[in-house]
Amino acid sequence: MGLFSGLEGSLEKYIEGFFRDKFKGRVQPLEMAKRLAREMRDRKRISISRIYVPNEFTIYLHPEDYRAVSSIAPFLARELQDYLAQKAQEKNFTLVAPPRVEIQEDAAVPEGQMRIEGRFGEAVYVPGEEEARPAGNREGEFEDTLEYQPARHTAPVPVVPAGPRARLVVKAGPQEGKVFPLQPSTMVIGRRDTCDVVLSDGSVSRRHAQLEYRGGEYVITDLGSTNGVYVNGVRVNTKVLAPGDTIKMGATLCVFEVE
Repeated sequence: MGLFSGLEGSLEKYIEGFFRDKFKGRVQPLEMAKRLAREMRDRKRISISRIYVPNEFTIYLHPEDYRAVSSIAPFLARELQDYLAQKAQEKNFTLVAPPRVEIQEDAAVPEGQMRIEGRFGEAVYVPGEEEARPAGNREGEFEDTLEYQPARHTAPVPVVPAGPRARLVVKAGPQEGKVFPLQPSTMVIGRRDTCDVVLSDGSVSRRHAQLEYRGGEYVITDLGSTNGVYVNGVRVNTKVLAPGDTIKMGATLCVFEVE
């Protein structure tokens, strides 16, 4: 096992080094894969005997970063789709349809960063395939290696969307006017580009706050940030949000809206 682990680690370093040189200063394809896997895991829906995960993903890149990968985008998207299919199979996750990845440009995304949105696409039932195996309790961290084999997709069961359509609208700060759609799950807000909601604000901590959807409500929790979380002008540790609430993190002021 030690020998194979060492070889795998060396191969991963080679792959990562290759992409780092080719896309120096740009978003790395390896980081796209890791962020997609995390997005799939974080958006999971736990049913009675299965764990469903999104099958459609959009990667938003700054126009300069998009131009750097545009020539290989179709091939890269197919590789990322196979990678997600394998990860879902490894973790006993159920996909309602084969994974689909799109890469698009968005001038609102800071250069060198990315924004990823995962969602449940329309279920595709394939007659004759055996039922998916019940999902186990394997919710461990994803490995970073990109060695994979295309996965065989199991027969899906449609998922009923849950939760309100909520969003954060930036009213003041570096990203004024920016709208962040919220998923009915757990999301991390911060300056780090791996956060679900990325705030380009130097006074916002790397992992500033967490938004959690539970019991039909969104709850915001301070993750030990330097400058705190203020809801309607009052500093809070944990607070249930109501439509119209203002949330201040660093120099960024957001409004919580629900349709």
